[in-house]
Amino acid sequence: MINTYSLFAANVIHCKLPIQFTLHKKIISFVENKYKEGNTISCVNGFQFHDDFEGKEELLKDLNIYLNNNFKKKIIHSWLNVLGNDSYNRPHSHNEDDITHSGVFYLSHENNNIYFCRDSDTFEIKPKIFDLLIFPYNLLHYVLPEKRTEKRICFAFNLESVK
Repeated sequence: MINTYSLFAANVIHCKLPIQFTLHKKIISFVENKYKEGNTISCVNGFQFHDDFEGKEELLKDLNIYLNNNFKKKIIHSWLNVLGNDSYNRPHSHNEDDITHSGVFYLSHENNNIYFCRDSDTFEIKPKIFDLLIFPYNLLHYVLPEKRTEKRICFAFNLESVK
């Protein structure tokens, strides 16, 4: 099932893409071994990892097949974004050359709501495991801090149109 929300004249696509158990386990294991809280770009007291990691190549392949087949898009930059207890993402948008959209793929069961803003309007989505969100790159979004025992793990990315 694919839902499209028309927010402030901006479409946010919300769908589900289950991945193989072994791939999911590889990524979770990587996070558990490498997690180190800090502040990076929009992430406060969390963890962002922009380099290669266990399972990244397989995840990119699966996501790019789905994104190409359904939306004629492909990932051009991606990273893991991990939030622990009371960590959060500051309000931000993505501004890089050649991107048309941004997205988030959720790899954890326990996820904070993600908020999207334009002017004085705000819309929130409560993502579940294996939810995929795609939105305009310049749409302001953020995640508030929450008390948690499990880490919130997602794979964030920027997209370009397939030519």
